[in-house]
Amino acid sequence: MKNGMSFLRIIFSLLLFLTVFTACEKNDPIPGNEPVVSSGVFILNQGYQGQNNSGISYYYFKTRETTFDIMNGTLGDTGQDMIIYGSKLYVSVFGSSVINVIDLKTTTSLKIIPVKDGEQPRGPRYLASYNGKVYASTYDGNVIRIDTTTLSIEAVTKVGSYPEGIAAAHGKLYVANSNGLNYPNFDNTLSVVDIATFTETKRITVGLNPNYLATDAYGDIYLSYKGNYGDIPNGMQKIDTNTDEVTGLEGVSSGESFTIVDDILYYFNVVYNFDGSTGCTYGRYDVKTEQKVPGELISDGTKINTAFAIGVDPDSKDVYISDINPNKIYIFGVDGVCKETISEAGVLVCKFVFY
Repeated sequence: MKNGMSFLRIIFSLLLFLTVFTACEKNDPIPGNEPVVSSGVFILNQGYQGQNNSGISYYYFKTRETTFDIMNGTLGDTGQDMIIYGSKLYVSVFGSSVINVIDLKTTTSLKIIPVKDGEQPRGPRYLASYNGKVYASTYDGNVIRIDTTTLSIEAVTKVGSYPEGIAAAHGKLYVANSNGLNYPNFDNTLSVVDIATFTETKRITVGLNPNYLATDAYGDIYLSYKGNYGDIPNGMQKIDTNTDEVTGLEGVSSGESFTIVDDILYYFNVVYNFDGSTGCTYGRYDVKTEQKVPGELISDGTKINTAFAIGVDPDSKDVYISDINPNKIYIFGVDGVCKETISEAGVLVCKFVFY
């Protein structure tokens, strides 16, 4: 009898799943307050500092159409980072010193969280989530913790100067201390914050001017660092979060943002030449085998002048790369051939979040 009841429970669960799945498929909402008919990608455009022209666009996979600026010009000044956590989209807006929390179903703003110390703007940078909380590095040398129920800042802890990237693993936050506005005296440490006590416990020495952080499926953290834009080059490193040991990624150069999808780290690097021109290189690194992936990320000769962000569709593995000269997005298939370009996404596209 027990086995029979278990079987019935399984059948009931499957039927319930299929019912819910079908209902969601029909009733998913479209950014812009209309029902969504297909999945796609949220595109954060940074905008020009001081011009209040950042925004979020949405690209539909099935129709290959883009809805421009779903926030209708209300996002703020200088979009910085964007993550999905639960049913919400969290967007840090550096210039406006706010975090905008957006409902994924209606794409309306649920709350705009001021990120200030009294009246002084803190300047939110990068975002991470862990165990029901959202965290943000802030340019005044702190990390804030956001309660995802009340949508309010519930705690602040001190880290290093001008922190950038932030990532979470094994009950710890890792924060890149760049000291980036004090050229040429850049920092070369990561702050390690114990999440339970929300205090910095130590600092780890890494590459000079650390920039972007991401966690893989095994709890290791990867880091890009910018160097000093001169005789100390940029590069990438791995942090074993069990031991906090730091190792370099052989043959991988990047001081930019990157993404990890299904054990593959996709990265790009921008080289600025003395004549004002730029050159871009691209690559993939297998975090499981710890080897570079052979083959070209772009195989058809498509030239991107100044790459600014990279994203990968977790299903199709299409690669999205933004160019800021001019503002355009290129979509490449797994064969490295450009499938499509998007020119109406916005100014300085800096982040892709697949939905």
